[in-house]
Amino acid sequence: MILAQNHLLQLNGSKMKLYLYMLMFLAVTIGYTQSDQDAHFSHFLIHKVKKNETIFGLTQQYNISEEQIIRYNPKAAQGLKRKMKLQIPRYHKIKKVESQPTIKIHTVKPKETRWRIAFNYGISLEALYKLNPNMKEILEIGDEIRVPKNKKPIQEIDPNFNYYKVLPKEGYYRLGIKLGLSREALETLNPSLLVNGLQDGMIIKVPKTSSQNFRVEDKLLIEKPNLIDSTLALPNIKIALMAPFKIRELKLDSVQQTKNYLNQRNLTTISLDFYGGVQLALDRLVQAGLSVQLSVFDTENKSSTIDSILQSNMELKQVDYIVGPFIPKHFNRVSLRAEQYEIPIISPLSSNPVIMRSNVVQSIPEEYQLREQMKSYIDSLDLTEENPCVLIIADQKHDRIANHLLQKFPLAERIVPDLQYGFVKPDLVDSLATSLEPNWVFLETQDMNLTMSITSMLNAQSSENRQIRLFTTYRTNVYDNENIALSHLGNLKFSYPSYFWESNTDSFMIFSEKYKERFGKLPNREAIRGYDLILDLALRTAIRRRLIEGFELGETEYLHNRFRYEKDPKGGYRNIATYIIEHQGFETYEVLD
Repeated sequence: MILAQNHLLQLNGSKMKLYLYMLMFLAVTIGYTQSDQDAHFSHFLIHKVKKNETIFGLTQQYNISEEQIIRYNPKAAQGLKRKMKLQIPRYHKIKKVESQPTIKIHTVKPKETRWRIAFNYGISLEALYKLNPNMKEILEIGDEIRVPKNKKPIQEIDPNFNYYKVLPKEGYYRLGIKLGLSREALETLNPSLLVNGLQDGMIIKVPKTSSQNFRVEDKLLIEKPNLIDSTLALPNIKIALMAPFKIRELKLDSVQQTKNYLNQRNLTTISLDFYGGVQLALDRLVQAGLSVQLSVFDTENKSSTIDSILQSNMELKQVDYIVGPFIPKHFNRVSLRAEQYEIPIISPLSSNPVIMRSNVVQSIPEEYQLREQMKSYIDSLDLTEENPCVLIIADQKHDRIANHLLQKFPLAERIVPDLQYGFVKPDLVDSLATSLEPNWVFLETQDMNLTMSITSMLNAQSSENRQIRLFTTYRTNVYDNENIALSHLGNLKFSYPSYFWESNTDSFMIFSEKYKERFGKLPNREAIRGYDLILDLALRTAIRRRLIEGFELGETEYLHNRFRYEKDPKGGYRNIATYIIEHQGFETYEVLD
């Protein structure tokens, strides 16, 4: 400070200015010594505030308290602004005030995650990481986390909203494009933005309607990568498709018989529909600059044919991956051989179990994963509903699922269908449902007649005075039957987990037009699956050179299917990406939670 005084004297040559400066310095020193008598003041540093900097961040950078910053910079109490100049006091010896540390310990509670703790304390995830450099990725109940002492939990997670982590260099304009929200809307939902501004790593609250281009994980929005626009590291890939076309069994000499056969749903038509989707995927990949060599093999749904293919086709050893066979027992036969050459093999359509080897990729989420996803949704829904009346209708084949639901809802009523006829008496359901609280009915069965009767019965008993919602933890194909009215499912807001969602996006409408133009009919579920699956696998391979490394790119979504692969403890990889679907009227919507 003496150097600063001499320098000022030389510059100004004015005693009056020198005296004024010395008086100001003296006043600051007196004020300081009265409150920090044991600390030895040295000098001030001038800090120029950068974009997104906060007072809390400066306390960590300079090892001082918020009070000290505000004492010498009163305007900082109103919030930091870019290019603001702050006086940062420095000391010969920083006093340790043991009674007032800058951090405290937070004990992790059930369902708390890293981002939730950061949001609750009003700090960014990066700030929480700095306080806890050894913090685990998945927190356990009872873990101790360092948090700012002067910040109490100031905000709670609202189950009616989702949350978003601000990325580096993201401003209000970029967020407006991503989330569809104006600056004013964001500041209304997040008042802290008015004080601290937009910070890298901070968590902000957003409406659930702002979630189209994201997946939701523990209410936190995770952006989905757009692989089609990514840089391709491998411009040429080789794919083998093995499917039960059964071309030899077609009676080509009888046009009418062939036509009738192809109008039925069988292994041949399923294979041809899937292959039709694959062809359109190849067209799209070529547009993206990728060259694809596709080898197609007809397995004829015979083990002997598969053995012949494996023995006589050396090019199978050179492919980047194999798609199929469709039938699990044949798939297992090929996966055993492909494992010797470390060639990934993908089960494309069947949800039935396959042997999980190191090279096996199950692209259909298993039933267990779907049920667990539904349970998580019910947990979040249970936070927003008070005392729902829960009825569980489950046949004997689904006793285990019914018992799990009873553990979740101990006061629920379990209804077992009549053992002889498989029906439930309407009077019984009518007597258990109430008009005082919302009624949640879980239907766990694969029986067509029971499903049809229950949906019809519940629809008849639902009214403005008695709200009834229908759930199932696993949707089977019985709901596709034309005898189950979509209007009934819509009135009941039927909700279920699924690995696909038949959404009518612009991309899907364009695909449908191209498919109909080429094949003379609209695409079915298998055709769409062929398009989505081949597009995803090829792009992951081309971007990362090997398919398995491509799984690290995260969750993707195309027309009606999404993909996120995780390593299976038994070996291989499984797609765990799912949807929660809800019927509303004659339409279905994804529940973003």
